[in-house]
Amino acid sequence: MLVLSTFSEAYDQPVMAGLQRELAPLQIRGEPVRIQRIQLDSQASETQTLRQVKQALPRQPWDLVITTSLGPAQKVRQLNPTTPVLFRSSPDPRTMCLVRSLRQPGTPTTGYFSELPAEGKMVEALALAFPRLTGVAMLVDGRSSNPIPAACGANLPRPACRPGLVPDTELPLALDNPAGYADLRLTTRRARLPLHFVRICQREDLIRLGAWLSPGQGVLVPVSEGFYLDRIEVVSRLQTLRHPVIYSANYMLRAGGLMAIKPTSEPTDAPPRGIELARRILEGADPARIPIQRSEGFEFIINLRAARAMGLTPSKAALRSADRLLR
Repeated sequence: MLVLSTFSEAYDQPVMAGLQRELAPLQIRGEPVRIQRIQLDSQASETQTLRQVKQALPRQPWDLVITTSLGPAQKVRQLNPTTPVLFRSSPDPRTMCLVRSLRQPGTPTTGYFSELPAEGKMVEALALAFPRLTGVAMLVDGRSSNPIPAACGANLPRPACRPGLVPDTELPLALDNPAGYADLRLTTRRARLPLHFVRICQREDLIRLGAWLSPGQGVLVPVSEGFYLDRIEVVSRLQTLRHPVIYSANYMLRAGGLMAIKPTSEPTDAPPRGIELARRILEGADPARIPIQRSEGFEFIINLRAARAMGLTPSKAALRSADRLLR
């Protein structure tokens, strides 16, 4: 079994230990399962990632390839359409045409993804915590070099990135999944909060962020590869600006972020979904017939340490509603 990871070895250590503990005792063709991990460059281009995956695959015939993101999974599918692939990612795999449906993938690809349409929930939590908001701004990561999927088998080129406020005419191409923001628009309209989108094209644009935000505006930061890589800079800049901000990933809270709406974690008393899916595939189950797993709810977290550092006081209603308070 091969694990292709874009995370550091230290980050993956608990996962790799779990895989070894749970899967190594299995027998395949009379031999125990051998598990190999190869680290990929998380900042590599599409061509570089394809080259890295191409070098990894021919080393031996793999009974299963596990990937920590959709990009490498797509490259495995491209290079070897028959190799079973198990992914764990944030985005919906349908956006990259990896599977035909969540219920029945139809290709030897299955896995778990955590992305849920959380933007509306983020606005609700932000307005609950800070009732005097004058509007909402959502950051858009414009640094992706990937083409925009128009349909399976056809792509649109991504236009040049221009930082700052995004005009309405550019939104369909600026947003990776425009349909996913319908809930966001509806929620802000109901709350009577003006909505704007601010595009970040490179790390240096964060210095200019204050010029694109209005006083009293709340900020939404969605999951993206660029915001993950620059999470320290993103959190630090928004703390300096003292705008109420909510993220859609727990790692932003670990970097000192103020609040987050994140997909619920797996129950602590259940085996990790990835390991259980890997076991089923190694024991002979067809991944093309295993439904894609996904998160089923949200968790609202407030970082009180960050609130104090920013001089902000979340409402009592938000404190009562939070699933967790980081003190």
